[in-house]
Amino acid sequence: MAEPDLSVQVRIPPLIGPGKIALLEGIDRQGSIAAAARTMGMAYPNAWKLLESMNGHFREPLVTRIIGGRRGGSASLTPTGRAVLDIFRSMETKARIMFASDVDALTLLLAPASARQQNTCDADETDMGSADCSVKKQTRVTHRPGTAPAATRPPR
Repeated sequence: MAEPDLSVQVRIPPLIGPGKIALLEGIDRQGSIAAAARTMGMAYPNAWKLLESMNGHFREPLVTRIIGGRRGGSASLTPTGRAVLDIFRSMETKARIMFASDVDALTLLLAPASARQQNTCDADETDMGSADCSVKKQTRVTHRPGTAPAATRPPR
């Protein structure tokens, strides 16, 4: 049986969450705000807005940047940025440890893997937000003579 995977999302709105942490990690790896944004599929102005937002909530900036030059600018985490990143990852690790016994208990209640594979469905078949594929999109077409067909969702 495969190891259960626990995804913990720590959010401290509006300060910090998984997306902002990913941006900080990208800047740390890439040495550039633009490169970090590109690897995330994010526009540079949006990355910059996130950084300004984070910098505005902390006593000191999280990222320092060097503007321009022949090779363009660069960016790096400040000691505060590194501390925020480390503390956030520590919180995630502690949450995983804290919930480990609950994950084990849920794992014991799972159907065998062979039965679970029979219950899989394509992503386009699932209702938005239904990770277990139990609620499928159902669109029915209603049509009255003399009118154009209209797609409607059935009542829940």
